Amino acid sequence: MYTTTAPTQSRTRPTGSRGSGATGRVPGRRGATLIEAVLATVLLGMVAATLASAVSYMNASQRRMQQRLGAAELANRLMLQYMDDQDAMPSKSLPIEYDMDLFRWTLDVEPVQFEMSQPPPESDANDIGSGINFDRIRLVSIRVWLSEDSGGARGFSTELPNSQLTRLIDPLAFSNPDSLQTMIDSPGGMERLFERLMQLDSTSGGAAP
Repeated sequence: MYTTTAPTQSRTRPTGSRGSGATGRVPGRRGATLIEAVLATVLLGMVAATLASAVSYMNASQRRMQQRLGAAELANRLMLQYMDDQDAMPSKSLPIEYDMDLFRWTLDVEPVQFEMSQPPPESDANDIGSGINFDRIRLVSIRVWLSEDSGGARGFSTELPNSQLTRLIDPLAFSNPDSLQTMIDSPGGMERLFERLMQLDSTSGGAAP
Protein backbone atom coordinates (compact mmCIF):
# COMPACT_ATOMS: atom_id res chain seq x y z
CA MET A 1 0.00 0.00 0.00
CA TYR A 2 1.27 3.29 -0.92
CA THR A 3 0.93 6.34 1.35
CA THR A 4 1.05 9.93 0.17
CA THR A 5 1.79 13.02 2.12
CA ALA A 6 0.41 16.42 1.30
CA PRO A 7 3.04 19.02 0.34
CA THR A 8 3.67 21.63 2.97
CA GLN A 9 3.30 25.31 2.07
CA SER A 10 5.98 27.72 3.25
CA ARG A 11 5.25 31.42 3.80
CA THR A 12 7.89 34.09 3.44
CA ARG A 13 7.79 37.50 5.07
CA PRO A 14 9.32 40.66 3.56
CA THR A 15 12.64 41.64 5.00
CA GLY A 16 13.18 44.96 6.67
CA SER A 17 11.80 46.57 9.73
CA ARG A 18 8.61 45.33 11.08
CA GLY A 19 6.95 48.72 11.21
CA SER A 20 7.82 49.85 7.72
CA GLY A 21 7.12 46.42 6.20
CA ALA A 22 3.78 46.21 7.83
CA THR A 23 2.49 49.74 7.07
CA GLY A 24 4.63 50.90 4.07
CA ARG A 25 5.10 54.47 5.52
CA VAL A 26 8.31 56.60 5.41
CA PRO A 27 9.33 58.15 8.72
CA GLY A 28 8.45 61.94 8.77
CA ARG A 29 11.09 64.74 9.14
CA ARG A 30 11.35 66.82 12.28
CA GLY A 31 9.73 70.30 11.96
CA ALA A 32 11.40 73.65 12.80
CA THR A 33 11.02 74.77 16.34
CA LEU A 34 9.75 78.17 17.44
CA ILE A 35 13.23 79.31 18.48
CA GLU A 36 14.65 78.46 15.05
CA ALA A 37 11.88 80.41 13.34
CA VAL A 38 12.48 83.44 15.57
CA LEU A 39 16.24 83.33 14.94
CA ALA A 40 15.71 83.13 11.17
CA THR A 41 13.36 86.13 11.30
CA VAL A 42 15.85 88.16 13.35
CA LEU A 43 18.72 87.36 10.97
CA LEU A 44 16.61 88.29 7.96
CA GLY A 45 15.69 91.60 9.60
CA MET A 46 19.33 92.37 10.38
CA VAL A 47 20.36 91.71 6.78
CA ALA A 48 17.54 93.91 5.45
CA ALA A 49 18.44 96.74 7.86
CA THR A 50 22.10 96.56 6.84
CA LEU A 51 21.25 96.75 3.15
CA ALA A 52 18.83 99.64 3.71
CA SER A 53 21.41 101.65 5.69
CA ALA A 54 24.06 101.02 3.02
CA VAL A 55 21.76 102.22 0.25
CA SER A 56 20.76 105.28 2.29
CA TYR A 57 24.42 106.15 2.96
CA MET A 58 25.28 105.85 -0.74
CA ASN A 59 22.37 108.11 -1.71
CA ALA A 60 23.35 110.70 0.92
CA SER A 61 26.99 110.65 -0.22
CA GLN A 62 25.99 111.09 -3.85
CA ARG A 63 23.67 113.96 -2.94
CA ARG A 64 26.40 115.67 -0.91
CA MET A 65 28.84 115.29 -3.80
CA GLN A 66 26.33 116.92 -6.15
CA GLN A 67 25.97 119.83 -3.73
CA ARG A 68 29.74 120.31 -3.55
CA LEU A 69 29.97 120.29 -7.33
CA GLY A 70 27.13 122.82 -7.47
CA ALA A 71 28.97 125.09 -5.03
CA ALA A 72 32.16 124.86 -7.12
CA GLU A 73 30.30 125.64 -10.35
CA LEU A 74 28.53 128.59 -8.75
CA ALA A 75 31.81 129.97 -7.35
CA ASN A 76 33.37 129.80 -10.82
CA ARG A 77 30.41 131.61 -12.38
CA LEU A 78 30.51 134.34 -9.76
CA MET A 79 34.22 134.82 -10.35
CA LEU A 80 33.71 135.16 -14.10
CA GLN A 81 30.88 137.63 -13.52
CA TYR A 82 33.06 139.65 -11.17
CA MET A 83 35.82 139.79 -13.77
CA ASP A 84 33.33 140.81 -16.46
CA ASP A 85 31.19 143.33 -14.58
CA GLN A 86 31.58 143.93 -10.85
CA ASP A 87 28.43 146.03 -10.65
CA ALA A 88 26.28 143.19 -11.99
CA MET A 89 27.02 140.88 -9.07
CA PRO A 90 23.96 139.54 -7.24
CA SER A 91 23.06 140.65 -3.74
CA LYS A 92 25.01 138.98 -0.93
CA SER A 93 22.02 139.10 1.40
CA LEU A 94 19.96 136.74 -0.76
CA PRO A 95 20.74 133.07 -1.51
CA ILE A 96 21.39 132.01 -5.09
CA GLU A 97 19.48 129.11 -6.59
CA TYR A 98 21.47 126.50 -8.46
CA ASP A 99 19.93 123.24 -9.64
CA MET A 100 17.71 122.08 -6.76
CA ASP A 101 19.54 123.89 -3.94
CA LEU A 102 20.10 127.37 -2.57
CA PHE A 103 23.58 128.68 -1.79
CA ARG A 104 25.00 131.65 0.06
CA TRP A 105 28.24 133.37 -0.86
CA THR A 106 30.76 135.98 0.19
CA LEU A 107 33.26 138.08 -1.73
CA ASP A 108 36.57 139.35 -0.34
CA VAL A 109 38.91 141.67 -2.24
CA GLU A 110 42.34 142.48 -0.83
CA PRO A 111 45.35 144.34 -2.27
CA VAL A 112 48.47 142.34 -3.01
CA GLN A 113 52.04 143.40 -2.34
CA PHE A 114 54.71 141.91 -4.56
CA GLU A 115 58.39 141.68 -3.74
CA MET A 116 60.28 141.90 -7.02
CA SER A 117 63.93 141.01 -7.45
CA GLN A 118 64.08 143.69 -10.16
CA PRO A 119 61.71 146.68 -10.44
CA PRO A 120 59.33 146.42 -13.40
CA PRO A 121 59.23 149.10 -16.09
CA GLU A 122 57.47 152.25 -14.98
CA SER A 123 53.93 152.69 -16.25
CA ASP A 124 50.81 154.58 -15.33
CA ALA A 125 48.97 152.59 -12.64
CA ASN A 126 45.59 153.50 -14.13
CA ASP A 127 46.47 153.08 -17.78
CA ILE A 128 44.12 150.44 -19.16
CA GLY A 129 46.23 149.59 -22.19
CA SER A 130 49.62 149.50 -20.50
CA GLY A 131 49.54 145.79 -19.62
CA ILE A 132 49.91 144.37 -16.15
CA ASN A 133 50.56 146.86 -13.38
CA PHE A 134 51.24 145.25 -10.01
CA ASP A 135 49.60 148.12 -8.11
CA ARG A 136 46.28 147.13 -9.63
CA ILE A 137 46.42 143.42 -8.76
CA ARG A 138 43.84 142.30 -6.23
CA LEU A 139 43.35 139.00 -4.41
CA VAL A 140 39.71 138.06 -4.99
CA SER A 141 38.20 135.21 -2.94
CA ILE A 142 34.69 133.87 -3.44
CA ARG A 143 33.27 131.39 -0.96
CA VAL A 144 30.04 129.48 -1.62
CA TRP A 145 28.22 127.13 0.75
CA LEU A 146 24.85 125.43 1.14
CA SER A 147 22.12 127.75 2.42
CA GLU A 148 19.95 127.10 5.44
CA ASP A 149 16.94 126.74 3.12
CA SER A 150 18.52 123.61 1.62
CA GLY A 151 19.74 122.00 4.84
CA GLY A 152 22.87 124.10 5.28
CA ALA A 153 23.43 127.22 7.40
CA ARG A 154 23.35 130.99 7.05
CA GLY A 155 27.00 131.25 8.04
CA PHE A 156 29.93 129.46 6.50
CA SER A 157 31.06 126.12 7.93
CA THR A 158 33.56 123.60 6.63
CA GLU A 159 31.15 120.81 7.56
CA LEU A 160 28.73 121.98 4.87
CA PRO A 161 29.08 121.38 1.13
CA ASN A 162 31.16 124.38 0.08
CA SER A 163 33.72 125.67 -2.38
CA GLN A 164 36.23 128.51 -2.29
CA LEU A 165 37.84 130.07 -5.34
CA THR A 166 40.72 132.56 -5.15
CA ARG A 167 42.36 134.41 -8.02
CA LEU A 168 44.73 137.28 -8.65
CA ILE A 169 42.84 139.74 -10.81
CA ASP A 170 43.64 143.01 -12.51
CA PRO A 171 40.34 144.93 -12.27
CA LEU A 172 41.09 146.76 -15.50
CA ALA A 173 41.98 143.63 -17.45
CA PHE A 174 38.54 142.60 -18.69
CA SER A 175 38.09 138.91 -19.42
CA ASN A 176 35.85 139.68 -22.41
CA PRO A 177 37.17 142.11 -25.05
CA ASP A 178 33.68 143.55 -25.44
CA SER A 179 33.16 144.08 -21.69
CA LEU A 180 34.92 147.48 -21.63
CA GLN A 181 32.96 148.76 -24.59
CA THR A 182 29.74 147.43 -23.08
CA MET A 183 30.45 149.24 -19.83
CA ILE A 184 31.21 152.50 -21.61
CA ASP A 185 28.06 152.28 -23.74
CA SER A 186 25.80 151.39 -20.81
CA PRO A 187 24.02 154.18 -18.87
CA GLY A 188 26.43 155.51 -16.27
CA GLY A 189 29.21 153.28 -17.58
CA MET A 190 31.81 156.02 -17.83
CA GLU A 191 31.05 157.17 -14.29
CA ARG A 192 31.45 153.64 -12.95
CA LEU A 193 34.73 153.23 -14.83
CA PHE A 194 36.12 156.46 -13.38
CA GLU A 195 34.96 155.42 -9.90
CA ARG A 196 36.83 152.15 -10.30
CA LEU A 197 39.97 154.02 -11.35
CA MET A 198 39.67 156.32 -8.34
CA GLN A 199 39.25 153.37 -6.00
CA LEU A 200 42.35 151.71 -7.39
CA ASP A 201 44.31 154.94 -7.01
CA SER A 202 43.17 155.42 -3.41
CA THR A 203 43.93 151.83 -2.34
CA SER A 204 47.33 151.75 -4.00
CA GLY A 205 48.21 155.15 -2.58
CA GLY A 206 50.17 156.01 -5.67
CA ALA A 207 53.16 154.05 -4.38
CA ALA A 208 55.43 152.33 -6.77
CA PRO A 209 55.59 148.55 -6.55
